[in-house]
Amino acid sequence: MVGILPVGTRPSDPQAKLTFFWSLRAQDHAAWRARPIDAWWDDVEGLWPDTRVLRDQIRAHDDLVFAQYTHRTLMRPGTGRIAHLGDSYHATSPQLGQGANMALLDAFALWSAVRACSDPAEAVAHYAAQRRRHVLTYQTASWLFTPFYQSDSRALPVIRDWVTAPISQVPPMPSLLARLVAGELSYRPPETSISVPVR
Repeated sequence: MVGILPVGTRPSDPQAKLTFFWSLRAQDHAAWRARPIDAWWDDVEGLWPDTRVLRDQIRAHDDLVFAQYTHRTLMRPGTGRIAHLGDSYHATSPQLGQGANMALLDAFALWSAVRACSDPAEAVAHYAAQRRRHVLTYQTASWLFTPFYQSDSRALPVIRDWVTAPISQVPPMPSLLARLVAGELSYRPPETSISVPVR
C-alpha cells in the first residue's frame, strides 16, 4: 500500500509538507533494503504514477523510517501510582488516524482524575474507568477495519470497494463515519473539565 498524507507547514518554513507511506510486512523489510531503491520506485510508480514527483526526495533506503506497529490493549491501563497513556495503553494500526487524539484524551482524563481524587491510586483507577469504553470502541473498530486495508485477502478489498464504499454514502453513514474519524463515538468528557475564559 502506498499513501500520501498532507501534514501542513513548519513555523519556520511556509512550504507545505507531506508524509509518504509504503506498507510492507516486518519480515519483508530486510529484502526491501536489499533491493536497489530505483527498482522499488518502479513498483511505487506502477501503483501510483503521480508519486513520480517525490522520486528526487527519496534517493536511499535511509530516507524513509521503518515504523512497526501491532494491535494490543492493556486490560488494566494503570495500577497504584502508574498510569499508561497512548500507545503504551492501546497500540493499534493507524487506519483510523486516531493515535494522537486518543493519547490526548488519555492525558485529559488522567489530568481530570488527578484533580478529582486526592489519592493517586484512586485517580489512576478513576482514569481507567473514564477511558475504558472509548478505548474499547476504537480498538475494536481498528481491529475490524485493518484487514480491509492491510491483508492478503482477495475478498476484503472487493467488499471494501464495492459494498462498504457505496453504503458509506447512504445516511446516516456519512455522519457516523465523520464522528468515528473525529474521535467522538462513545466519548464522554471527564466529570472535571477545563474552564477557559472567552475573550
